[in-house]
Amino acid sequence: MAPGGAAGRSRENAVLAWAVVASQFAPPFMFSGVAVALPSMGAELGAGATALGLVETLFLAGNLGFLLPAARLADASDKRALYKVGLLGFAVSSTLIAVVSSMPVILLLRFLQGVTGSVFAATGPAILADIVPAGRRGQAYGRSMGAIYSGLTLGPITAGLVSDVFGWRAVFGAGAAVLLVGYVVIRAMLPSSWRWPGRSVHLPSAALVVSAVLCLVAGAALIRNGPLGTVCLAAGVGLAGMFLAVQRRLPQPLVDVDALMRNRVLRNALLMQLLLYVNAFSSTFMLSIYMQVALGQSARVAGQVLAIGTVMMAILAPLAGRLADRYPPRLLSIAGVSAVLVATLMAMRLSVRSSLTAVTLVLAVQGLGFALFSSPNMTIIMSSGAKGTLSLASALGAKARALGMVTGMLVTAVLISLEIGNEPIARHPDRFIHVMTTAFVVLAVLTAAALAVGLVTRARRWPAAAE
Repeated sequence: MAPGGAAGRSRENAVLAWAVVASQFAPPFMFSGVAVALPSMGAELGAGATALGLVETLFLAGNLGFLLPAARLADASDKRALYKVGLLGFAVSSTLIAVVSSMPVILLLRFLQGVTGSVFAATGPAILADIVPAGRRGQAYGRSMGAIYSGLTLGPITAGLVSDVFGWRAVFGAGAAVLLVGYVVIRAMLPSSWRWPGRSVHLPSAALVVSAVLCLVAGAALIRNGPLGTVCLAAGVGLAGMFLAVQRRLPQPLVDVDALMRNRVLRNALLMQLLLYVNAFSSTFMLSIYMQVALGQSARVAGQVLAIGTVMMAILAPLAGRLADRYPPRLLSIAGVSAVLVATLMAMRLSVRSSLTAVTLVLAVQGLGFALFSSPNMTIIMSSGAKGTLSLASALGAKARALGMVTGMLVTAVLISLEIGNEPIARHPDRFIHVMTTAFVVLAVLTAAALAVGLVTRARRWPAAAE
């Protein structure tokens, strides 16, 4: 190839990489704002604590359930075309939520949002891995995480202002507008060519993993109502076990369990991601309600304070990505987990007498930790997968992240259901603080476990290929 042709292709790939990175801003922009809008949504629709928890948990459940099928489909067809479908689907579902008044319909749409989000999550990092040279992927993933965290930063701020002035529906409407703009831009800049995937997705496996996630979510919501909740939780665990057993027998599984267990680098990076992200959205959900219910702050103030952590992530994640190209990413990820553990221990001490300064400090330390962890750990994950399975490696990383967030929200939902039930949280601020303290104790234990995995893995000397 002529030098001019190589330079032209390099410039084209750079433009495509920036387009993918920029489009990562939109979904978290809307998603993070929902946490701030929940109290006003509950007040208008008469939704109790359990239903409000499901608004976020069902999104994560849909995302988690469909990640592996979406990844398998992307590797067998065209990941770029699916990326566009996911972005458009997210925008349409956001528009519909803004205009309906039925809580069951909203919960269904939130689940569908999670499904479209799974397509988005499974394909984005894989597209970057296709078009960015290996020596600069850490920087690309850092920029991508920076865009995501920028969306998470502006989401609560915007949602707090919009919710106070126009109501919670405007939050979804504004999010839909941003998503549609992102779709138009990415459609124009990212060429795609769909090809028929054949029988690449084993439908019974997909049905098993989706059913397992839904049973776990239903069990968490119903745990207070007697044996039905316990039965649902047990069914979810059983279906998850069946899914893993089926995967071992398939020639083309959604996930090769045996190969994953043999790949220590990938396995341990995924385990650390899962354990750490139990802390991610659960803490944001609780701190948002805590500031509004226990400290009496407005949605606008709560949104501004919640943005502190994501500002730290947005600023520092690209820097961490650059460092991951120059230094062992495992060391950076261990430092990040340590910072998150410190923030969790600080959050355990919050009470009705705490100040917004204390909450701000918790969020700042937590933001530093996730910034140091996210890009380096994604670099390890994407560098550890086999060629031709980049979407699968991307999906496994996203699945570990989503499974961690679902687990955190399930823990929170169970504690809320047992302590408060379906009564409005605003009537029981003392009970909610007890729930929050208990939840942060659980989160601290799991974050300490993630740190232990990182330290043990370091002692075993991860292969340089992963770094």
